[in-house]
Amino acid sequence: MINEILRLKEKNNITIAAHYYQKDEVFKCADLVGDSLELARKSKDVKGKFIFCGVTFMGESTKAINPKLKVYMPKLGSCSMARMAIEEGFDRAVKELQVKNVDFIPVVYVNSTALIKAKVARLGGLTCTSANAKNIVEWVLSQNKKVFFLPDQNLGTNIAKMLNKKASIVGEDNFEEADIICFDGFCSVHQLFEVSDIEFYKEKYPDILIAAHPEAKPEVCEKCDFIGSTSQLLQFIENLPPEQKVAVGTEYNFIKRLKHPNTFVLSSTKPECPSMNETSLEELYNLVKAIDEGNPYNEIIVDKEVAKDAKLALDRMMEI
Repeated sequence: MINEILRLKEKNNITIAAHYYQKDEVFKCADLVGDSLELARKSKDVKGKFIFCGVTFMGESTKAINPKLKVYMPKLGSCSMARMAIEEGFDRAVKELQVKNVDFIPVVYVNSTALIKAKVARLGGLTCTSANAKNIVEWVLSQNKKVFFLPDQNLGTNIAKMLNKKASIVGEDNFEEADIICFDGFCSVHQLFEVSDIEFYKEKYPDILIAAHPEAKPEVCEKCDFIGSTSQLLQFIENLPPEQKVAVGTEYNFIKRLKHPNTFVLSSTKPECPSMNETSLEELYNLVKAIDEGNPYNEIIVDKEVAKDAKLALDRMMEI
């Protein structure tokens, strides 16, 4: 099946992109690999058709950055974190901020829908990634504004701790007094990691390093030796000496693909993203075959005004 996918994608000038969290068999078929924004940016140089193996918001970001590109997805998987920041919830949170007369700039994590990115842009806001969130938040604070950070409360709180700033969640008592006010969302995978997981490994291997994604809980991140985005984790771990043990708190498919020989999963259960794992090799094959037969499906369509404003939020981030 893999050989047939490779044959058909070459025949039809199809570029396949796969997020780091995809299954191995899907990952092996990809021309481009990386995290969500990295892949969306790489799409700017793509000619022909583009298949994004990931979740829907990633396809939307690609379409916003490259509106003329035909973007398809084998499976329209829905990120649970992105689903938490739906339009009604966003509007309600903004209203609460306005009622409290909070002078804020919204910062939306790229793990969000195009519509939410657009609404953030219309309020003068911008996007961030897990790699640059600290820099973006620092910039907003330098404008003498408070930060409305969404949708991931853990990432927002962890950034606040890095900057020695106060964080709260919209709706909590006196939330308006905080420097960084977070939406009440989280990643279902990175929420799995516990301090007890760190204690287990430290007791068994006293010299082990603990590395985690900043979407993990603040109490977990506080006890880590390294915190970083997916790409930063990859670089950190692959630069470790072979004998150094490291336990990693992020998605399972990414961890098991690491080449470092002494890597452990920081969890008692498999931290596998259910949305990312919806894309199977068979579904990728079916889509490539459908394109070959002239019957493509699951094309990503984003309203022109939404796409334009979502791109504005992304562009503002790039400028900073």
